[in-house]
Amino acid sequence: AVYVGTLLLALLLAFYTARSQTRSLRRERALTNAVAHELKTPLALLRSYAEGLQEDIAPEKREEYLAVIMEESDRMAALVNSLLDFSRMASGKMALRAEAVDLSGLVGEVCRPLDRPAAEKGVRLALETPPCTVSGDRERLRALCAELCGNALRHCRPGGAVRVSLARKGDRVRLQVGNDGDPIPPEALERVFDPFYRVDEARDRAQGGSGLGLALVRETARLHGGTCGAENGPSGPVFWVELPLYNSGASMI
Repeated sequence: AVYVGTLLLALLLAFYTARSQTRSLRRERALTNAVAHELKTPLALLRSYAEGLQEDIAPEKREEYLAVIMEESDRMAALVNSLLDFSRMASGKMALRAEAVDLSGLVGEVCRPLDRPAAEKGVRLALETPPCTVSGDRERLRALCAELCGNALRHCRPGGAVRVSLARKGDRVRLQVGNDGDPIPPEALERVFDPFYRVDEARDRAQGGSGLGLALVRETARLHGGTCGAENGPSGPVFWVELPLYNSGASMI
């Protein structure tokens, strides 16, 4: 009976290990396919415009062609850098510099450069960010805030508002960013943080971005002991991140 029990336990362990490895392999294949898909368009554009230059096109078009090549090269570089960051985070190989971070001040720093593009679009930035401090890597948290706020501004309808708030919930703080815009389809709410997932493929690609911004938000939140999510509010999409508040008596992350 002991041998049978041991054998069954070994078989069960092998089954779960194999299933976990299969899921991991599927995720890796999906990510590889997504990366190839994301690189396909800029590479095709680079080749097309480079061939145009090679064919000695009219001088007045050379600057235009070179500008496109530079733009697409920058986009590919941003994608590769984001992919490296995501890979390091997902594998636990990214070192975080832990310190006490004034999250309210950080949100203000991120939103100030958005004042002008928001005004040009006719969008109002509404901040409700009472003082609060979290423990974490300031630069990674800055990138998290910048992605959420920039994403909200990109998808906000002209004349609408982007609302950024901080609220304490016990020993955690909730950063919430909402905008007046089209709601996210229910089936997409669970996937918006997946790498390269786009709710509206044509619109999102035209607006730029690496397609990894929200995936990096999720990984950053996870590495800081937090959680994140998305929902549809009364006037549009709402993205939120919950992080542990700074505790001077606790160890840093």
